[in-house]
Amino acid sequence: MYTPKPVSSKQNKALLILNILLALVSLVSGLIALYYLQWTIIIGMSVVLLSSCINIYTCWKRMKTKE
Repeated sequence: MYTPKPVSSKQNKALLILNILLALVSLVSGLIALYYLQWTIIIGMSVVLLSSCINIYTCWKRMKTKE
């Protein structure tokens, strides 16, 4: 089974901030696309939002287990 290298706390905080920023941008982009009824962009932004939310959860969980 694949075990990734451990991530430092600074890198983990940076990843958490970047993922939060990505989630907010994809949410806003998806809402703007919803206003113009562009379904392809809405589906794409939903996938990006789901992926970044999963990454946010795993980064947060990793930070809590190290403390």
